[in-house]
Amino acid sequence: MPPAHNNRCLFLRRMKSLKFLVTVPTELSPDKILCKAMKTELQNYPLTSTIIKLKTGRVQLTLIEEPDWFLERLSREDDQGKLYLPYWTYLWESSIGLAHHIEKIGARLKDTHILEIGCGFGLAGIVACQMGARVVFTDAEQEALRFAHHNAEQNGVSQRADFVQMDWNTPCFNRKFPYILAADVIYEEPHWTPITTLLQEYLAPNGVALFSEPNRSNATGFFKLLTDTGFIYRKTICPVTLDRQTCEVSIYTVRHFPSKDRG
Repeated sequence: MPPAHNNRCLFLRRMKSLKFLVTVPTELSPDKILCKAMKTELQNYPLTSTIIKLKTGRVQLTLIEEPDWFLERLSREDDQGKLYLPYWTYLWESSIGLAHHIEKIGARLKDTHILEIGCGFGLAGIVACQMGARVVFTDAEQEALRFAHHNAEQNGVSQRADFVQMDWNTPCFNRKFPYILAADVIYEEPHWTPITTLLQEYLAPNGVALFSEPNRSNATGFFKLLTDTGFIYRKTICPVTLDRQTCEVSIYTVRHFPSKDRG
C-alpha cells in the first residue's frame, strides 16, 4: 500500500475490540505506547465477504463492497501535490498468490516471527498465522489495519498478530525478522529505495523476504536494485483465480547474498 507522509509509527494492540490505537514516535520501540480511541468503525463502509480457498483450509475476508467508488472518494494530494490513491481498498491477485505460496512452505514458518509490509486486508499474514507464525501486520493506513485486525479475529488468529501503522520510509522496529512478506508493493518506482533499505535493516542475515507481484513491466527494475544492493532472488509462478478470471502472479524469494560474515 502507498506510504503515508508522516514520521510516526502507530501500534495497535491485540484487544477484544478495535477501539484502541497506540502512538509511538519512530525513535521509540513499539513497547513505549499510549492508547487513544479510534474514530471510525468498519460499519462506515459498505461491506462484503469472500472466502479464499486453500489446499489445507480457507480464509474468510471482510472487504469493501465498492472499492472503485472508495478509491475515487478517498484519493487526495499531499502537500507536494503528489496524488495518493488508497489501493488498500482492493483485494489484489498478488495477495492471493502470496497466500498460496505461504501455505506451501508453511512447515518452515511455525513459531517464526514475520513482518508484513503493506498488509491491506491481511490475507497473507493471516495464512502465515494459520501456519503457526507470529505476524506483525503493517500498513500506512489505519483503516487497512482495522480490516486486517477484523479479518484476523474472524479467522481465529488474532492472538498471533500485532498491528502497526507504519510508513516504510520511517520504519520503527528494534529487531530483525526471519521472514518479511510483501504483496504488490513495488508498483511505483519511488517505493523501491525505501523498501530495499527496509530489507537491509530488518531482514535477518539468513532471512527470507517473499514478494508477489502481477508481472508489471517495471518489476525488473526493482529486482535489479535488489541485486545491486546485496540480495539474490528466485522467481516462481503461481496461477491465481479471482472473480472468475485467472492470471499469473510472480513469487520472488529474496535473500541476502551469501557471505562469510553471514556464515
